[in-house]
Amino acid sequence: MKIYELIKELISLTGEFVKSRSDGEIHIKSFTDWLSKRMDKTVSTEEYEITGHSIEAEIAAYIGRMSRYSNSYIKSALVDLPFTTDMDFAFTAILHRAGSIGKTDLIRKMAYDKSSGMEVIKRLLKNELIEQFPNPEDKRGKLLRLTKIGEENVIKTYAEAHKAAKTVSGCLSKSEQINLLKTLKKLDEFHFPIYLEEEKDLNLIINKYSIK
Repeated sequence: MKIYELIKELISLTGEFVKSRSDGEIHIKSFTDWLSKRMDKTVSTEEYEITGHSIEAEIAAYIGRMSRYSNSYIKSALVDLPFTTDMDFAFTAILHRAGSIGKTDLIRKMAYDKSSGMEVIKRLLKNELIEQFPNPEDKRGKLLRLTKIGEENVIKTYAEAHKAAKTVSGCLSKSEQINLLKTLKKLDEFHFPIYLEEEKDLNLIINKYSIK
């Protein structure tokens, strides 16, 4: 019975869409765009269960919650492995892909706090998962790379980390995962330059980046 109710609602929405089109652009793409915007307006009037006062605050709150869920799953995946935190593994995974990289560049790739990033690097060096060596292009600088032990443990961890990643995506369909990834990438492209500038004044950030 529910399927007939859905079809009736879809027919009603299609009629509403056709009446709203003064430009004559009536096709599936324009309909889905219109429907998406209409649903957005509906969502914006709903009660915000966590913060109770704005959609922006609600988004920030849900992102924070997702980060905590993700960290707990990764922590479970790292049991019995030589990584103290999820960032320990993340740093070594970057090195596994990059081969060798400077300390500052490594921290920036993770969009991490500098002092906290240095602590991660110190811990990885102490545990002999990474090593540093002179930069052949700059004798004053040093680069980081995985040790043999580090590489073995990163490879060993990938399978467990993948389980954590699948758990984070949870109930999302493949198309929902793709759409979410596009949205997250868009947000990251916006925030990463702000992170690189190390600007802390929110008023300056809002004015500079024309945040409404």
